[in-house]
Amino acid sequence: MKATFRALALTLPLLGLLPGCRAKETPASPAAAAPGMPSHGGAMAKKESKVVVPESQKGKWKAIKIAVTDLATGKETTHVAPLGGDYLIPGTGLTLRVETVLPDFGMGEGVITSKSDKMENPAAQVRVLEGGKEMFKGWMFKLYPEAHPFENAKYGIKLLDFVPAK
Repeated sequence: MKATFRALALTLPLLGLLPGCRAKETPASPAAAAPGMPSHGGAMAKKESKVVVPESQKGKWKAIKIAVTDLATGKETTHVAPLGGDYLIPGTGLTLRVETVLPDFGMGEGVITSKSDKMENPAAQVRVLEGGKEMFKGWMFKLYPEAHPFENAKYGIKLLDFVPAK
């Protein structure tokens, strides 16, 4: 019986660490999916990081390519959504607003930026709206689609690629 209480006493504090990244939030990183990337933990209050697009990336991209999956049928369609604009995803009632694209997502000391011009960790900062109401605000990662995905009862959205401006 003493051993049971000891095991329980050791386990209970760990339960507080279980709540993860769910609900509407602004993800900070692909949750340790990329080596060397800090994890945001999920338990601490979040401070909005400043997004800095390097000069070498400004004007380089015009859109992103996304895959939209109808979860009821499993049918996946591909779409191109413009950077800096709204894209009404046909037949879904969802609007995707692409805010920022970074070819090599990195963060530190309150700043999110691209660590290089190489497509090492492509990420797009997006908002998903339904009927004008924000359903999701965060980062989608090409290499890590499971990190902070858009969650909806009907549709899944993932980042496929960037579309160059020229």
